Amino acid sequence: MNGDLFRAWKKSKKNRGRESYQSMAADVREVMARLIPAPRAMAKEIADYFITVPFDEDVLYRAEEIVNLFTAEWSREDSLLNDGDWDFIKEMINAWALEMDMDIVTNVMRATVESGNL
Repeated sequence: MNGDLFRAWKKSKKNRGRESYQSMAADVREVMARLIPAPRAMAKEIADYFITVPFDEDVLYRAEEIVNLFTAEWSREDSLLNDGDWDFIKEMINAWALEMDMDIVTNVMRATVESGNL
């Protein structure tokens, strides 16, 4: 894993110290919200859902996977997303679809079907 969220986590860990989970999580949430091509409020809600405290590499992998999902780079292989994650994503898409780019909505829903969670 060496995506933008992982780099943000490493930078935050270096600047804030290993035990400052709340601050590191806030830093990574902010980066994640900027990376998701969706309305800002939606992106922040998604980041809040996926970046939990304390967090570890699995949390980062799942968060990176969500960024990839919204940027049409998601792959089903080695997915860490569970049924609850997919339910949350579907709820978000349903709530915000009219304010989103339809290509993104289509790609996310296609991935949802591919994952077997529709």
